Amino acid sequence: MISFKEENKKFNFRVSAIVLNKNKTKVLLHTIKGYDFYLLPGGRVEWFEDCKTAIKRELKEEIGLVDIEPKERLFMENFFIFNNVEFQEIAMNFVVELDEKHKKLEELEEFCGIEGEKYLYRWVDLKDIDDYIIKPYVLKKIIKNYSKGFDYLIFNER
Repeated sequence: MISFKEENKKFNFRVSAIVLNKNKTKVLLHTIKGYDFYLLPGGRVEWFEDCKTAIKRELKEEIGLVDIEPKERLFMENFFIFNNVEFQEIAMNFVVELDEKHKKLEELEEFCGIEGEKYLYRWVDLKDIDDYIIKPYVLKKIIKNYSKGFDYLIFNER
């Protein structure tokens, strides 16, 4: 994975997805036990892996999604501090619209992923998205406007 740390600074190259249910009324969020916020599902890109391949791999490893067609939605440079570490993150975000073949996943309101009980996934009504703490918080606007083309953002919480 492309992630490295130097003193109290860390770089990540990450992919994530706005995963929508078949009716496009809910989005899938995830958290790590002990965290008080949610993220979009995804993970770090591997060396010499393109972003689209990376998000397909991550969603298969995390929640068993296969046969998906991610659509590019957002390229973001994200600067933040977490646990006293300064992060610089490059993130490619996609939209994944589920269909009938993914019905079983949609039936679960909240569930643990394939990688264990540490990771908790939850379907959230798009109309209720403002009730959740999502990091980075600018993603709420992108999630609400998931079909609005492609954006480039620089977000600095430092």
